[in-house]
Amino acid sequence: MAFSGIFKAPKIVPSAFGLFVVAKPESPESEDKWVRGFSQEWETRPNYGRNWDETSNTSEVLFSDPASPRFTEHKPFFIEVEDQRSTFDLAGEDRFASAIRQLDGISQHACELELWDGAIAVGESLSNPYLTRTSGATILNSGTALSPRRALALLEHKIGQTSAAGEQGVIHMTRDTATLLSSTSNMLFHDKNKEHLQTLGGTPVVVGSGYSGNGPINATGATASDTNKWMYATGVVRVLLGESEVVNDNLAQGYDVSANANNMKIKATRAASVYFDKSIYLAVRVDLTA
Repeated sequence: MAFSGIFKAPKIVPSAFGLFVVAKPESPESEDKWVRGFSQEWETRPNYGRNWDETSNTSEVLFSDPASPRFTEHKPFFIEVEDQRSTFDLAGEDRFASAIRQLDGISQHACELELWDGAIAVGESLSNPYLTRTSGATILNSGTALSPRRALALLEHKIGQTSAAGEQGVIHMTRDTATLLSSTSNMLFHDKNKEHLQTLGGTPVVVGSGYSGNGPINATGATASDTNKWMYATGVVRVLLGESEVVNDNLAQGYDVSANANNMKIKATRAASVYFDKSIYLAVRVDLTA
């Protein structure tokens, strides 16, 4: 058969309004200082906040949390891709570069998955925050599902009441929820000067392709379905990404000796950490049919 040529693979393009447009990935230069675990300092939740008159006669308590933590502990996870190829499928192509491109392309989706359901944190009993953690988020409306527009309105209001500083917060939702809010209620907006979606009040919205829509573990109705989803609000979200590296030193190391076949496995990996400020940590159940 005559060789007919190959078109180069198109670039992987992650979801337009996903996690990385709200939480821009950071790549700390000294990766060894965080990849084995690190502490994050917070100043968003003071122990007390008060207003006083000039004679100290009248006061109003703005915020009170004597047990407010100053630091949270985080353990990174690792994202990996494996590119399996026949040794006859290597002509003139840089397979290492291809593996790096694939790894970069899936990184947003991988971080969204871990941020919402925390599979690595659950499996390793880590203290890393993830949205569905048991007894983590404050569940609004006693867990009774609301229409998407009412759920978003309640979440927006409670963000302002929860944050000691009245911070903007970040809202997290699935793609179907976002579609209903933008198409029928006009409650989500795309500011042409910004990359992300936001509410009328200016709160950034993450529409994650890796977001399952599940609610807090053990909550009533926690399992997501085509009609039942959850939305969350958090404080600032931070994403750390290490350098993308190919595990193989050369192509020969990828040869699948055990299978006794002309196959090769090329792996690329990077460290990652995704977490949020828990000074805002709210959840609301959404009925997509309401």
